[in-house]
Amino acid sequence: MKQFAAVFTLALCASAAFAAGLSDKYKVWPRTPQAYFMTNADRAQWSGLKTDAEAEQFVNDYIAKRGGDAFVNEIAHAVEATDKYLSIGKTPGSLTVRGKMMILLGPVAPTATTKKKKSGDVHMAPSSVAPGMNAPSMADMQSASNDPGSSTFFLTEYTYSYPAAALPAAYGKPLTLKIEVDPGAEHDRVTSFGGDKELDRLYEMVAQARLNAPKK
Repeated sequence: MKQFAAVFTLALCASAAFAAGLSDKYKVWPRTPQAYFMTNADRAQWSGLKTDAEAEQFVNDYIAKRGGDAFVNEIAHAVEATDKYLSIGKTPGSLTVRGKMMILLGPVAPTATTKKKKSGDVHMAPSSVAPGMNAPSMADMQSASNDPGSSTFFLTEYTYSYPAAALPAAYGKPLTLKIEVDPGAEHDRVTSFGGDKELDRLYEMVAQARLNAPKK
């Protein structure tokens, strides 16, 4: 009986440890900008991690394979820029759809802006920038959260275009998509049909390219 009790107690402890899983620090890590460059294989490996020690080793290896401190500093700089210009209310710009896109694919200015009431009324707001690959100015980027029309009753839809030359060669074509910003809900989303899948495809290509890039 005592032996059974000991085995039962050990099983309970093991179950508790397994249920606890990763600490909050590592539970959220896959959603941070630093993890944007994870490949599909990385995500599969991450899903099998059970302890903080395993997660810490994974993160250390992940960073080392992408350039070490140089990679960390690069991401920190990108986070600072996107948080400054693309934040939506309390949502940091680096955690928005547009922020992730620009961290992975590079900064791009909107080629068109559509402002609309949530009820469906639509009118066009003039774009303050010309098409191209120049990085957005402060005024362009801040419009995401500070535009006078960005109230809880309005949505703003931005059109972004990347030429084929700015994207991975394997993609082989330009990309144009629309992203809707909802200041009231403090989030943004891709509204172009199939746009999310195109971004996922591109993100995997970018992640693979970064992993295979020659180390400096």
